[in-house]
Amino acid sequence: MKNTIFKFLMLCTVLNLWACTKGKELVSINGATYTVTGAADGTQMVPATGVNATGSFNGWYDEQVNVLTFTLSWSNIFTGTPADPLTAVKFYGPAAPGVNGKLIKTVSFSNANASGSVNLGLGGYSELSAAEKNILLNGNCYYQLCTQKYPEGIIRGQLKSVMN
Repeated sequence: MKNTIFKFLMLCTVLNLWACTKGKELVSINGATYTVTGAADGTQMVPATGVNATGSFNGWYDEQVNVLTFTLSWSNIFTGTPADPLTAVKFYGPAAPGVNGKLIKTVSFSNANASGSVNLGLGGYSELSAAEKNILLNGNCYYQLCTQKYPEGIIRGQLKSVMN
């Protein structure tokens, strides 16, 4: 019986994932969608960190289901040894470039590569509130990549949202 239930749940999951895509691209059922992007470096930190690291944020926000999915990429987060592993991406706002804002959300992850990328998201229990959504969509949100040595952020990037 447990095996039958497991197979049924797996089939439902596969069908659900298949139904959410069209041509292998995510599509919204009937809500507005936004492309969310941002380039990061140490000079955008307040105060600046003086590191040569860079990063990029490429995401997709679906307003109907209130889900932000994104890919973070980074280069040269640390050089030499010892390694300084990434621990989280933190979102702040409302804030214009060069101004610090309040912490909105933290997405924890771990990666010990000096350069790389990771796919993450905000939804479900960690979805954006109405106020946080407005901060994001109005360009008043920034992200910071955090490491063990820089728990408050090593690089920062202002996020820009464009309706699709």
